[in-house]
Amino acid sequence: MKWSRFFISTAMLMCGMHMSAADSTYVADSTKVVEVQESKYEQHLDRRARAWASLIPTHFVIQNAGNMGAISLGIGWSYGKNRKWETELLFGYIPRHDSSRGKLTTTLKGNYIPWRIDLNPSSAPADTHWKFEPLTVSLYLNTVYGHEFWKSQPSRYPDKYYEFMSTKFRLNLALGQRITLKIPENKRKLHNRISLFYEVGTCDLYIRSLFQGQDVKIKDILGLSIGMKFYMK
Repeated sequence: MKWSRFFISTAMLMCGMHMSAADSTYVADSTKVVEVQESKYEQHLDRRARAWASLIPTHFVIQNAGNMGAISLGIGWSYGKNRKWETELLFGYIPRHDSSRGKLTTTLKGNYIPWRIDLNPSSAPADTHWKFEPLTVSLYLNTVYGHEFWKSQPSRYPDKYYEFMSTKFRLNLALGQRITLKIPENKRKLHNRISLFYEVGTCDLYIRSLFQGQDVKIKDILGLSIGMKFYMK
């Protein structure tokens, strides 16, 4: 009788140990599943955070002239390999001059910077760097707000005289150069780089006038603009 009780107790103990091991395995497997799920979720959060972070502007711009106003202010984003590409959104102001009022402009601008050359003088501190960008290519579209400007050709002009063109929107092309100073870390407050640039550009309407008018020369359709950029990253 005692031996039968011993065997029964031993069998129940073994079954209990087996069930405990199975439960432990289940819990461990469940933990692994949860860990995998949390890992995918965290990856999703990281991707979303990076996407939102990419919307933060990398620099501010101030520019004079350029067929976008006497003065224009805006924000920009630099991206791509070695940050060779930039997209900028600027808002400008045209003084009234001979018109009855001043006017506002909006410009969407794309820049391409193919090369950068180090110009760091030997006398400069180790953490101060100068860079020269010998060529910048800019393509931008701007618009002027006001009833004087139209999207489609008014009836007062001959048929197809301004076909595919308007005075509401201008497509511009500009070439320029820049010089950039990288600010030493111990002197940084709001920016880590400052660029001074100039551009020589024209627009579609001026190019059209060059080919249509015999008295129009290249120098008549080109304009000079200067500006500064303040980079935060």
